[in-house]
Amino acid sequence: MAHACVLAPNQSVYSNLAVDHDVDVVVPAVWRDDLRPTPYGFTRPATSDITMHPVSVLGMGRPQRHLHLCSPRRVLERLRPDVVVIEEEAFSVAGWRWSRAARRLGLPYAVQCAENLERHLPLIVRWSERSVLSHAGWVMARSPAAGERAVRHGAHPSAVEVVPHGVDAVRDHAPAPRSGVIGFVGRLSPAKGVNDLLEVARRRPDVTVEFVGDGELREAVATAQNNVVYRGVMSTGELEEFYASVSVVAVPSRTTPTWSEQFGRVIIEAQAHGTPVVAYDSGEIPWVAHETTVVLVPEGDIEQLTEALVRCALQGDGLERGREGRSRVQRTFTNEAAANQVRRFIRSVVR
Repeated sequence: MAHACVLAPNQSVYSNLAVDHDVDVVVPAVWRDDLRPTPYGFTRPATSDITMHPVSVLGMGRPQRHLHLCSPRRVLERLRPDVVVIEEEAFSVAGWRWSRAARRLGLPYAVQCAENLERHLPLIVRWSERSVLSHAGWVMARSPAAGERAVRHGAHPSAVEVVPHGVDAVRDHAPAPRSGVIGFVGRLSPAKGVNDLLEVARRRPDVTVEFVGDGELREAVATAQNNVVYRGVMSTGELEEFYASVSVVAVPSRTTPTWSEQFGRVIIEAQAHGTPVVAYDSGEIPWVAHETTVVLVPEGDIEQLTEALVRCALQGDGLERGREGRSRVQRTFTNEAAANQVRRFIRSVVR
């Protein structure tokens, strides 16, 4: 079960698994998120062999606190799986309920851990998280830091494996970027560095900064100066063309008391299209940068951020980085590779 799988692109790992396994995916029937504040229903690619099981939820749009309005145990008794994959955080309501149902039925389960920040959680949440992690047959850590945190919170070290997010395909030809165009994709909020990029645009009127997404700073972006363009929310196909059309993608995420960048999926999406990326060295971005070719600058240093973006956007410094980044994403960050890791876990517990 996974709320992320409401969107078809996030089902790719399970579609890959469906080649040699029967796969049932439990998802919210309707969801909303920061990029799409208007509720939307689940979708599925026409070519997918997975079976979707949409259920109503309470707390739609709240990743850690939504409640499936069904009995997880009864659902599992009806589906009769050999193994359960819980693509939710171990401290989430869904993580607790579905892992508890799996344990009661004697089913091995895997659980996702993307959280990389030590923050205060209520005692009962810490207790339930420890229970979920300590009984998990496999912990899918989205980064090394998330894996280390999972061990501190109860997971057995041997059960933890880094399973990074992936992309479906890597562009097989070079992009044709527009010179001087900086792209941003994500939640339009201070934590994602939107204000920093608006300052970059103010300092450098010779570049254009284009924003894709939605959020609390949408109005500030839409009414900014002439070299700032708000492109709204894009479909998957439109987003792929956007990545290939810009000179460089910026990921200036900032750490807050309650959030730190857990991966930076935009990084691998952009580099899969041969587009260079400039990012702050916050959260798990340095790890992703080490595995790819991201240009890192100190978090909050707008001057260095501006210089690095301009070098890629106007001076051609990002072309080689983009080509190498595309190659590295192909090697490390694909949904096929993630599916193979899930396969190994299934084979280890299902005889």
